[in-house]
Amino acid sequence: MRDYFPEEPFGCRCGCGLNAFDPAMRTILNEIRDELNVPLKINSGCRCPNKNAAVGGAFNSAHLQGPDFLCHAVDVQCYTGQFRGRLMEAFQRHGVRRFEVSEVHLHADNATYLPVPALVSKRFLS
Repeated sequence: MRDYFPEEPFGCRCGCGLNAFDPAMRTILNEIRDELNVPLKINSGCRCPNKNAAVGGAFNSAHLQGPDFLCHAVDVQCYTGQFRGRLMEAFQRHGVRRFEVSEVHLHADNATYLPVPALVSKRFLS
């Protein structure tokens, strides 16, 4: 299978060097990219505690390193409800059960140490 994602989109964007993204989630993203046949823009992957706090992330965010020292969350850019729905269905086919929906991204994670299933919706602006 082709790897569509270089290491960069999954590392912390503050410059700290944290890049401990879950290889299983990376595989899922590559499979979904193949299935949907559309590029996936990664807005966020791993975050260090400082970056997570700066963006208002949850204290137990799956973007942070978990008990296994891996980051399990990804935010994929989505500007249409149709694409967001297709993407969420694809993640579900691959066993992902934790989502957060916003007007600009779909958060998906496979953090088994956090409650599942989870669906959180951020306020959509009109």
